[in-house]
Amino acid sequence: MDLRKEKKMEHQYSLQERRRLHNLAIATMYLEKDVNIGGIIRTANAAAVKEVIIVGRRKFDWTGITSAKGKTPVTRLRTLDEFLEYVDQKSYNLCALEISPNATNIFDFKYPENPVLVVGNEGRGMPEKLLERSELIKLPQYGDVECLNVATSLAIAIYDWIRKNAILPERKIRDYKFI
Repeated sequence: MDLRKEKKMEHQYSLQERRRLHNLAIATMYLEKDVNIGGIIRTANAAAVKEVIIVGRRKFDWTGITSAKGKTPVTRLRTLDEFLEYVDQKSYNLCALEISPNATNIFDFKYPENPVLVVGNEGRGMPEKLLERSELIKLPQYGDVECLNVATSLAIAIYDWIRKNAILPERKIRDYKFI
């Protein structure tokens, strides 16, 4: 069998294998920057997150994440109330990334069953109504910046969840790429 055909078969197998997803969902609240949403969707795919929920965006430019398009389950909701109703229907447990003295340091946080990690708007953060229903997680900081980028913060939290709860095997590497 030639190498090209073998790679194609491995790629098809790995796509089938990756249909298994981690029991983790993520949600964004009213994000404005396509680059943040794109980074989040690409990270969600790399981490085999079961669902990305985008609240408040009507349009999105998929240009920067074409390799994740169609491979990452994305649900779009218009409002916070729709999101909270959806969370109840799915029996998700809300875990919000928030800079707050009431938040638990991510290093000590124990994730509930069926979590949805939520991040807020790049400048305004999250609605109070959402925070009141959520377990709060903070990422400790030691430098001078006031906060991390929203996509970076969520990526850290996703991989923290995986470190503590992963069920899927890591993908193999060939020629410096995951296959």
